[in-house]
Amino acid sequence: MKLNFGINGSISVQAARPVIVDSSTPIGIVVPFGDLSEFKVFNNADKMKKYLEEQGATDEDLAYKTANAIALQGVNTKIVGVFVKDNDEVKDSVLEGLDILKTAPQDENILTRPNLIICPEYSYDTDIAAKMDSIASLFKATAIVDVNAKDEAEANNFANNFGSRYMLLYNGRSKAEGKLYPTSALIAGLIAYWDAGGDNGADAFGYARSHSNRIVKGVSGSERIVEYFDGVDCEARRLRQNGIGSIVQDIGWRSYGFETRDIDPIWQSLERVRTFHRWLDAIIQANKWARDRSADQLQYVKQTCVKFFNDLKGANIALGYEIYLDASLSDVTAGKFTFVLKTANMPAIRELNFNLVFSDDWNSAFIDWVNSI
Repeated sequence: MKLNFGINGSISVQAARPVIVDSSTPIGIVVPFGDLSEFKVFNNADKMKKYLEEQGATDEDLAYKTANAIALQGVNTKIVGVFVKDNDEVKDSVLEGLDILKTAPQDENILTRPNLIICPEYSYDTDIAAKMDSIASLFKATAIVDVNAKDEAEANNFANNFGSRYMLLYNGRSKAEGKLYPTSALIAGLIAYWDAGGDNGADAFGYARSHSNRIVKGVSGSERIVEYFDGVDCEARRLRQNGIGSIVQDIGWRSYGFETRDIDPIWQSLERVRTFHRWLDAIIQANKWARDRSADQLQYVKQTCVKFFNDLKGANIALGYEIYLDASLSDVTAGKFTFVLKTANMPAIRELNFNLVFSDDWNSAFIDWVNSI
């Protein structure tokens, strides 16, 4: 027998791993800018503005407006920018730019997977919007589309081309700083801001919320007035029912709508789509260590998931959960294991009704009181 002379030691782990949900929201942008052809990553919108200024941009350039719209929301988030040539073949250039954006997670100079995708102004084109949807589906991200329609009918006709859970359609252009800004850029900045917790990062679960009914900072109006009234039929409500959001005047200029156009009502709630994908990504990342390990380590995989969902339930982010291993005898032999994770996110209040009823139930008491005086 061979002896290992001296004093020896080793370390090992028998514990659940922490599951950390990434609350950052990188924004992927494809936008024309002069003769520039670049693929760059910026730490925030101010860095993008500075770069564009160095390239000769003015505050009237679409690329600069896009960066400024995001900056107006006060968010500090990474931006992946694909700048394409602004020429007679700009549509083809934008489509090619989307192909470039698709390589962002693997490009050694970028290494970032955008969570929001925008093509300001140019997304109001069926071909470009469809390609944005394709990439958003691949990234499990959200494509925010500018619906720059001249009226409600045209907006609905455009929206009816799509039925995806990875798209957020928003109506029109918005006024800010005396100029017209692409609404998609404003909404992208707003989502990234609230995903990160909002004011002072106070909400650790910002990514799990609906970002409808949020003040869109800097906005002072819209290019096309969208009728909005509480409690009655109006254009903004009809558009939202068809999966088109709007920035409306309601004690400030607010986002109104956070729905997809998916055919399944379960996935028409955009915050549910985004939350479930973030939870799934986090669970996969936390358990990558278990790949090709001995199957007895599944106990720690399960403990990891249980702790994660206990924390979510305790924070009122998940309503409840159930976890169980679904594997046949032959699956165990083959080393194939599937954990089923059943849960439900805390829903947003999308409809709140008050029924004010007149009643004469207290009239007798009133009469008795008067007679007693």
